[in-house]
Amino acid sequence: MLELKGALVTLDAAGCQVEIAAQIREQGGDYLLAVKGNQPTLQAAVQAVFDRACEADFAGVRYDMHATVERGHGRQEERYVTVIYEPEGLPAEWPDVAAVVLVGRERKVKGKNVSTSHYYLTSRRGKAKRLGEAIRGHWGIENGLHWGLDVAFAEDANATRAGHAGANLGLVRRLALSLLKQDAAKGSIKAKRLSAALDENYLLRILQGIPEN
Repeated sequence: MLELKGALVTLDAAGCQVEIAAQIREQGGDYLLAVKGNQPTLQAAVQAVFDRACEADFAGVRYDMHATVERGHGRQEERYVTVIYEPEGLPAEWPDVAAVVLVGRERKVKGKNVSTSHYYLTSRRGKAKRLGEAIRGHWGIENGLHWGLDVAFAEDANATRAGHAGANLGLVRRLALSLLKQDAAKGSIKAKRLSAALDENYLLRILQGIPEN
């Protein structure tokens, strides 16, 4: 239902699916997908692309790199984005792959160093700086959404794990948060949620997306 022509769609590992990537391409968009353990074959293949490039010291490899350093509040963070174009050895079913991306982060907080590495698959042949900005922008939105869900819905404290119940409840929470944010009435999301529980007319207005007069 979304207009995707010319858009870059960023998705976390749950959205890293062949069918989703194909639909994005069919609708004229590009994808940028986080690659993790839910796609073990793809993850191993992407990691192997970077391993081979490092072993060859990137000789004969088409690539781009970008690095940033940020300091503040007693913390230092270094981010390294490496993009390899036209990667070889990936599963053939992934449509229109243009590049793979490695984002390395090194953080120093109160004298303690923490390093992480994250892999991505994309159909857009972009520069490392731009792809890195897109990835960071995605997680900025994700972290903001997670904060809202935890504060208003205590999502982190929910222990539902049976079958698909956890994922289903997560979808309902995100839908509820979106509807509550659209309401123009004053008050926090938590207060609006309580009002919806106590006032059926207010609840109906939220569910119908009817703005306040």
